[in-house]
Amino acid sequence: MNILVLIFATAIWGFGFVATRWTLTDFDPAWSNSLRFLLAGLLSLPVLVWKKKLKISFSVTLCSFLLLVGLYLQTMSIGKTSLARSGFFTLFYAIFTPLIVRWIYGVKFRPGYWGLLFSSMVGVALIGDLNWQAFNLGDALAMGSGFLFACHIVAIDRLAQGANPLLFNLQQCFFIGIMSLPLSLFVSGVPDLSPLFNWESLIPPGLWSGLIFLSLFSSIGAFSIQVYAQQGLSAHVVSLVFLAEAVFGALFGYIFFGENLSLMAVLGASVVLVSVALVPVLTRFEKVPKTSGLSSKSSHEY
Repeated sequence: MNILVLIFATAIWGFGFVATRWTLTDFDPAWSNSLRFLLAGLLSLPVLVWKKKLKISFSVTLCSFLLLVGLYLQTMSIGKTSLARSGFFTLFYAIFTPLIVRWIYGVKFRPGYWGLLFSSMVGVALIGDLNWQAFNLGDALAMGSGFLFACHIVAIDRLAQGANPLLFNLQQCFFIGIMSLPLSLFVSGVPDLSPLFNWESLIPPGLWSGLIFLSLFSSIGAFSIQVYAQQGLSAHVVSLVFLAEAVFGALFGYIFFGENLSLMAVLGASVVLVSVALVPVLTRFEKVPKTSGLSSKSSHEY
């Protein structure tokens, strides 16, 4: 059940690529991210005040920081490499996550898991129809964002156990919104805010329609689903299932923007979906009860 819920979250993020493009007609990527989380933070504020959860904690602050910096590295990579390459190297979080878990916690993984991970990454490469050119700075930034996203997945795995998924993520969105404002000012300067007063942009594909979707569904909704699902799934499985986002991104790009969906891309999408479907068969995907915190070891094999 948790895997199905997580796949639904990846579908939301996949459509988030469409919504992001709607915002990029008026704002650069840095401010698109910032406005998305500022709005999500404002929407979260009444609930946090009502539930008396408007307080700083180590777990929420760390998760917020990792996600924010990861998003900004991903944003910076877009201007220095192709979208396909940026997307592919960002998805290296699926490789970094099990390596981090293995290194820090001593968790061992079954050959079946590594096989699914390899086939999924091949599928993602086929979806992007990558042209393997020389590794560049943009690729490195995207891979850096993938590493931080992997750290975020592991942090959620260890620090959000037992937490209310919605409240935890509302706190995360609120603090990301606060931290993103000075960062965007530093990276991009003061933006022209006049597009925010064009209420016709509430109708897709307008700016406000994109911001509302990204704030309500991609930020508040999908990340809450992530926290919920990770209370029952191991971090390395979560990172593998997340690769389905590439499938939905390609599908929605084809539907809404007429992007090319070649036979090779369809084959790649099929490989990813089959790999995700085989997770319950070839891996131990349920989370084994463990002590909370960032340093406890595990002797279980996945």
